[in-house]
Amino acid sequence: MQWFAHRGASDAFPENTLEAFKAALPDVDGIEFDVHFSKDGVGIVIHDETVDRTTDGTGRVVDLTLAELKQLNAGARFKGTGPQRAMIPTLDEVLELVAPTQIVLNIELKTDTIRYEGLEAYVVERCRAHQLAPDRLIFSSFNHYSIDTIRQLDPSLETALLYPYPLFHPEQQAKQLGAKGIHPDYRRVTAEDVALAHAAGISVRVYTPKSAEDVRRMEAIGIDAVIVNDPKGFKARLSID
Repeated sequence: MQWFAHRGASDAFPENTLEAFKAALPDVDGIEFDVHFSKDGVGIVIHDETVDRTTDGTGRVVDLTLAELKQLNAGARFKGTGPQRAMIPTLDEVLELVAPTQIVLNIELKTDTIRYEGLEAYVVERCRAHQLAPDRLIFSSFNHYSIDTIRQLDPSLETALLYPYPLFHPEQQAKQLGAKGIHPDYRRVTAEDVALAHAAGISVRVYTPKSAEDVRRMEAIGIDAVIVNDPKGFKARLSID
C-alpha cells in the first residue's frame, strides 16, 4: 500500500505550502495538492476557492493577482505547532521542489466550483516544462469533465475520479472516462468496491483516513494507497518503516 501526503504533511505544517511538502517527502510515495488560477492566470496551490480559511486575507483566489496572493500568510490560521508563517506557493514552485525526487504527484484540478477554462492544459504544460515523467503524475478532480479533458490532451497520463459519496459502479465510470484510478472518501468505500475496481484494472486510493486504525482498515480491504494528513505519525503508530 502506498502513502500520499494530503496537502503535504498538513497536520504538522500549514497545508499546501512548500514547508508541508518538504516535510512530507522522506515519509511518502507521493504528495497530493490542489491547483487554482489566480486573476492573472498563474497556477496557485491552495485548496479552497477563497483564501479566507487558511490565510490572513479574504477573497477568491481567481480575483487576486499573484502579487496580492504572495503578500498573504498561508500559516495565519494554522492550528498546529509548526511554522506560523508561510507563503502560498505557485504550481511552478511546487514542481521545482519535487522534480529532482522520485515522488509521485497527485494533482487535484479544482474545477468543480469554478471551471477555470484552460487549467487542465496549463497544468499538463507546466509538468512537461519541469520534465516530470508521466508515470509520476496522477490528475484527479471532483469535476469529471476535467478528467475527460486530460485524456483528450494526453491519453498516456493517469487520471482518477474523486468522489465524496457512494457512486454506482465507480469502476465502470472510470473505465468510461479512461481513468486508471478512483479516489473515494475513505468512509464511502467497501471491500466490494475495491474488488470490482481491481478486476477492472483500476487503482483505489482513499482520502483522508483520520487515524492509524482507519488506515489499517483500508489496508485490510486492499486499498492501493491512502492519502493522509500525518503519514509519518500514522506509519510510526503502525510500525511501518
